[in-house]
Amino acid sequence: MMNHRLTASILLTLLAAPCLWATTAAANAPAHPAGYNDSGVELNRTRQYLERQRIARKIQEGRNTQPVEGAEGPEEAQKGAVHFLLKQVELPESQVLSREELQKITGAYEGKDATLDDLYALVGKINALYQEKGYLTCRAFLAPQTIRDGRVKIDLVEGKNGQVEVTGNRSTREKYITDRLHIEPGQISSMHRLNKDLLRFNATNDAQLRIALKAGKEPGTTDYVIAVQEPQKQVTGVFFDNAGSKTSGLYRAGLFWQDRDLSGNRDHLFLSTIRSEGMKAVAGSYSTPINRTGTRAGLSYSTNSVHITDGPFEALGVRGHSYVATAFLVAPIETTERKKSEWGFEYSHQRSQTDFGTSLGLRTHWVDDTVDTDLLYYDQLNYGDSSVLYQKHGYRVGRYKDLYDNHRNFGKYEFNGLYQKAYKAGQQWTFRLDGQLSSTQYLPSSEMFYLGGMYSVRGYTESLIGGDGGFSASAEYSVPLDKERKVNGYLFLDGGRIWGSSAFGDRSLMGAGVGIKADLTEKISLNVDLGLPLQRTINGEEQSRGRIHFTVNGQF
Repeated sequence: MMNHRLTASILLTLLAAPCLWATTAAANAPAHPAGYNDSGVELNRTRQYLERQRIARKIQEGRNTQPVEGAEGPEEAQKGAVHFLLKQVELPESQVLSREELQKITGAYEGKDATLDDLYALVGKINALYQEKGYLTCRAFLAPQTIRDGRVKIDLVEGKNGQVEVTGNRSTREKYITDRLHIEPGQISSMHRLNKDLLRFNATNDAQLRIALKAGKEPGTTDYVIAVQEPQKQVTGVFFDNAGSKTSGLYRAGLFWQDRDLSGNRDHLFLSTIRSEGMKAVAGSYSTPINRTGTRAGLSYSTNSVHITDGPFEALGVRGHSYVATAFLVAPIETTERKKSEWGFEYSHQRSQTDFGTSLGLRTHWVDDTVDTDLLYYDQLNYGDSSVLYQKHGYRVGRYKDLYDNHRNFGKYEFNGLYQKAYKAGQQWTFRLDGQLSSTQYLPSSEMFYLGGMYSVRGYTESLIGGDGGFSASAEYSVPLDKERKVNGYLFLDGGRIWGSSAFGDRSLMGAGVGIKADLTEKISLNVDLGLPLQRTINGEEQSRGRIHFTVNGQF
């Protein structure tokens, strides 16, 4: 007991020292002691985990776009060898092709010697123009006739939209779907525009559409069948890992619940909680489409409480609390079968507080940060036949008030990138690059860049070192270990570096190792790896020879 009190007294004196010179020093904040993670660091770690999961879900969605089905190619022309002088081509009025467009085609044949082959070629060019403009329900026909005085009649059959049938929508409102597709009853639809609608819908919704055409019940019409494939509406998930902090609980357990279609408009509600020995975190978010082109708006809230349960600071009763509230807007820019891009804006308000001396009855503020930030970002997914490239570029500006009522502004560029290349035998390369560049020194702890841990440089403890800027890079090669490809082994190499005035001592980490990913059942997966630190001594502290990282996920 005496030793604990002596340690606490010494640490209390050391920690209180910055307060003595803070009034005369600039706004520069003292570096956090090694091995200490305040509530802002935990908030950063939670945000990093949620962002990694968001990117994984985004990539997993894949190219869930299907063209409109039921379109037929041009019919084969019949052969003929009769010659005659074609004086005039008679066409009815078209609702979708202009008289000038038709005259440009027919004018190339009128006044010239022609055969039946030429007439079928003329009809084929009109049908090609229909297809070029996307009017696949429209056709030109050379009707049976007797040619007199060089006059030829060509019929135009322009099928109008008939009935629209929506199937498979267990929860999605039918009007939500039909309002986003240009299929007006009694009108003639362009398949090009309809395909664009389909691509955009599938890129901005988790429910996926397929459209098939069939002969209409009414003469001269085409009916549409819209098949909806919805994901599981409500999902409950659990996870268990060792991605926590040694000082507040290495092992974490988490629970989340999601409703992917709360009101029938593909609006999402997400609730989650994460707990360890000394940390409790709760998060929630809601997002909903706000227009017919895929723009979404939403709100999110995350809060945590932390107390030190291990290490030299345990005797001080260090406790912290933080929260962040965010409003966001995301809008698609371009959606094709090979590319999806969007821009987004986020406004966040966060507060982080940490006190020490609580176990001694001498509660003293250590950290009290209030941060308001605005983030504007662009992200893009490019799909190849067997590869995917993801990139996100963002710039965040913020206003920051610290414990000593110093007010500062800061700005930083943020980047997330991922490239995956798959091979036929099941092997896969995965490359990651994450980083930030700050135009400001001494960022608040929740805005710094950290290295170490399961989602950064494996082989080290979580958030071992941090700075105002930095990067982390990873290369991973995986191979299937069974015929069903449910078990994969992988090798990895991770590395990174931090910089800025907030960083101190060693600024680089590098680790390598091996791991296994396995689908234990249809609903439960396991990921475990052994990371070996290639730099054993960090800031004078010897790191363990190896570190096992694991996570178990279940979704029900």
